[in-house]
Amino acid sequence: MIDGLAYAVIAVAAVGVVWAVISTARNRTTSWALLGWVALSELVTLVQSVIGFVRLAGGFRPAEYATTVGYLIGILVLLPLATVWALTDRSRWAPAVLAVAEAGVLAMTLRLLVLWTPGG
Repeated sequence: MIDGLAYAVIAVAAVGVVWAVISTARNRTTSWALLGWVALSELVTLVQSVIGFVRLAGGFRPAEYATTVGYLIGILVLLPLATVWALTDRSRWAPAVLAVAEAGVLAMTLRLLVLWTPGG
């Protein structure tokens, strides 16, 4: 894992959380701008996961291999599912779903930073 990229994922996700929470608090539905930000968040998360899988394929073994693989896969699922939900539910709570998903990406990236230590 590239630390700088992980911190970029965390920063983008944090902005997404704040933006979505503010949208929810203002009783707004999901804007296209917010969805664009979520897409950016998914893109940097995808880059992070691809790099992680390439490093794993190259022989790197983190301390908890299966957990790391699970996080690298699971982190990619959160935002697309939340986006589908936000597009189908046009209520004020749709941005809250995006906020929870962005918070999940943030937390999972922090955990990946901890997991990404060589085993043995």
